[in-house]
Amino acid sequence: MEEDDDDMEQQDENSELIQKSVEKYEEMRERQEKYFFDVDALVKIIDHFIDRFEYEKSLEVTKYAHTLHPHSVNFTLKEAQLYALMGQEQKALQLLEKIEHVNPFDVEVHLIRGNIYNTLEKYNRAIASYRKALEMADDQKDDIYLSLAITYQNMAEYSKAVDYYKLCLLANPSNEVAMEEMIVSLEFSHRLSEGIEFYKRLIDEHPYGYMLWYYLADLYGKQSQFEQALVAYDYCLLIKEDFAPAHLDMAQALAMLERFQEAIDRYKLAFEYCKPDAFTYYNIGECHENLQDMETARVHYKKAVKLSPEMSQAWYGIGVTYEEEDRWYEAIHYIKKALELDDQNGEYWLALGDCEYRLNNFEEAEECYKKVIDYDPENEEGWIAYSELLSELNRPFEASELINTAMFYHPDNAEIKYRQVCYLYLSGYKQEAYERLAETLDTFPEGHAIIYDLIPSLEADDRIKSIILNKGGRS
Repeated sequence: MEEDDDDMEQQDENSELIQKSVEKYEEMRERQEKYFFDVDALVKIIDHFIDRFEYEKSLEVTKYAHTLHPHSVNFTLKEAQLYALMGQEQKALQLLEKIEHVNPFDVEVHLIRGNIYNTLEKYNRAIASYRKALEMADDQKDDIYLSLAITYQNMAEYSKAVDYYKLCLLANPSNEVAMEEMIVSLEFSHRLSEGIEFYKRLIDEHPYGYMLWYYLADLYGKQSQFEQALVAYDYCLLIKEDFAPAHLDMAQALAMLERFQEAIDRYKLAFEYCKPDAFTYYNIGECHENLQDMETARVHYKKAVKLSPEMSQAWYGIGVTYEEEDRWYEAIHYIKKALELDDQNGEYWLALGDCEYRLNNFEEAEECYKKVIDYDPENEEGWIAYSELLSELNRPFEASELINTAMFYHPDNAEIKYRQVCYLYLSGYKQEAYERLAETLDTFPEGHAIIYDLIPSLEADDRIKSIILNKGGRS
């Protein structure tokens, strides 16, 4: 802890010195005079303005720095960096070429050049530049490994990217950018399990690296190993109790394990270390909804939309809580607000259709169900709800045609196949219905009871009972 305090004191002192240099420079400009600054002070002033995205000001400082220190390469490098940041890549490359003639072994030249080629999507040239930098570098090789990894990731060569992320973290186990970015390449290269083993080895060497524990937990979560993720989050928080992201992600892992009350408690604990945001309020609302506490869920969904009015899923969540309480008009109001923000969301249209159906607004319900299958044909419930509506409106042939289309998207859905049997039967195509029943029983022998739920009178059809018995089912 004493070392941390010393580091913070040092940072405060450095910040104060930089601020004084910046103020002195601003005073000089205001008075239109010329003050002297040493090289180090000028570099820090330039970096100060770069950090604030004030590139024109930074460039102005480099021009002034050249007048005070005409033989310093530092300012030409900064100028090249600035031109690159301002989108003037060719100017930057020309300056780097000049510097390289004077100092061919300057690592920064090759790093900046690599960054420019990366921006220009000339990835092979970027890699060549970074490798030159790597050959010349004595320290901070982790940054170069990171640049190579990101370049390979940009090229969609994810396996190579993983290899360089690993080298980066072996060189510097606290490089958080590498930890975060490596997750993407691990997923795309299907090496998540390998990533877990890598982090475990790193943790063996650096057991107090709380970020290592955090990303290990993240990897476990991506593998749906939520119990292991909770253990890793626990270790992360033992090392750094106030690390809010670990509290929030731990809560999500608890929710995935359906430990909803524990998840709620963990989210609330996170609020001791971070300001509540819309997404967290939404997650708490979902937990309460899963606990069938609709009123409290609604409170949190409303908090979410207050903070983020464009959050369609929170408006939808409010609607669902009213739907669960059979308060159809209120549900419709909020689901429509969600659709104003996301009008191609099949789940929202399905819920709206169900509410309209409950109010006997069958035309409106049908229009909603049409939207579900248009926007989200993978939504099985949309096809089922629409077919059921058509059947109840005494349009079984249309229901049969609809289910035929549904089977193209959901060939392994037993309910859809048995519904086809029922709608064919109701349409008068009994022989075809019997044939389809026999075929469906071969694949889904245990699901046939649904036909009696849909058409109770089928229990009196001897042919139906015979087919079921012959296929080994029970009528």
